[in-house]
Amino acid sequence: MLQLFSTGLIPLWLNTVGVLANQTVPPLTPFNLLHINTPDVKVAEIWQDSLNQFSSQGFTPTAQGFWLQTQDQLLVNHNAQQPLPAASLTKVATTLAALKTWGPHHTFLTEVRSTGPVVDGVLQGDLVIVGGGDPLFVGPEATSLGYSLNQLGIQTVSGNLIISGNFWMDFLTKPKQAGERLRQGLNGKIYQTTEESRYTSPTTTQPATQLAISGSVQWRPYPPQSQLLLRHQSLPIFALLKQMNVNSNNALAESLASGIGNGPTLVAQVTAATGVSTKEIRLQNGSGLGQDNRLSPRAVVALLLGIQQELKLHQLTLADVFPVAKRDLGTIEDRQLPTAAIVKTGTLWNVSALAGVIPTQKLGPVWFTIINRGENIDGFRRDQDRILQQLTQRLGADAKSINDLRPSRPMPTLGDPKRNQVAGRR
Repeated sequence: MLQLFSTGLIPLWLNTVGVLANQTVPPLTPFNLLHINTPDVKVAEIWQDSLNQFSSQGFTPTAQGFWLQTQDQLLVNHNAQQPLPAASLTKVATTLAALKTWGPHHTFLTEVRSTGPVVDGVLQGDLVIVGGGDPLFVGPEATSLGYSLNQLGIQTVSGNLIISGNFWMDFLTKPKQAGERLRQGLNGKIYQTTEESRYTSPTTTQPATQLAISGSVQWRPYPPQSQLLLRHQSLPIFALLKQMNVNSNNALAESLASGIGNGPTLVAQVTAATGVSTKEIRLQNGSGLGQDNRLSPRAVVALLLGIQQELKLHQLTLADVFPVAKRDLGTIEDRQLPTAAIVKTGTLWNVSALAGVIPTQKLGPVWFTIINRGENIDGFRRDQDRILQQLTQRLGADAKSINDLRPSRPMPTLGDPKRNQVAGRR
């Protein structure tokens, strides 16, 4: 049976932070909370009905987990301290660890250098790329780089394309493969993304580029002596995280996790930030692929609260790093979620998970985690959407929050030549 707040002393993280940018940020610390408010029994019934339905279909209740809280009250929890296969809810942990490691405005730099002069549109030497770990250097970024090189008067490279440093493109991590893709991108060709490497394409028209490289693609562990032409800035971390979470991009998540230190370092980062026990957070990677990535339902909410707290320090909101219902597409494009809900989805062949926050009139921000297990993905998704819609109907949609809840600033887009800084210019 579902456990209600009235069952007694329950450890939980309820120093929550607000969804809107003008709310203050209390410290995020665990504490024990006794009876403060009477729980809404009707809300609990929504969740109990869901459990009863799944039980009647043969899905064991012990395989399902819920956690639902307001700012000062636990509403419903079931199997909430048990670490369950979390699928892409793992990316919530990766998000918090990335924010702690780099900060939301950090960018990764890729240097573009040359070994010779430019004469009549021809670079008389090699074009050298020194990678700085940009995890989302994709087609639009390459065409913008080609455009900027064209603007410097370069139409042709007589020598080779030399790849050095930590560079990959379109999630190809082998230097020569990434370099060959870059060669094609500099000359205007963009490849379609795959299901595993989806990203949100630019909404504006991409600049045209035509830059031909006569020589071959070569890998050098150290770049040759050369002159700096351009510095290319990646999207800032918060925009990379938005791309990762909207599209549930596994390759991007793994790239970020690799830079952080993967499983053990991820766990250390997020447990230190939230105070959640390692018994409730077990991570093998940063994407959530595999059954060994496990989070308890209440741990996921604690991670979300930690993310919101970290973002508030930099005048950002959850909407800057997670998809917002009725605004963003990606994995929630076909979901029937309440307007302005901020969520993260998670899916494996036998796991469907959803976590986030919804703005309500009666109780303010309501934070939740739902983890369902069984071969019933479409049914679980419909039920998750139904639960959140019923909660919104029961508690009322907060019109002010819906109107005000938005990213704190325009989202930087892929392929913007303004992120290519010419050497010597400010």
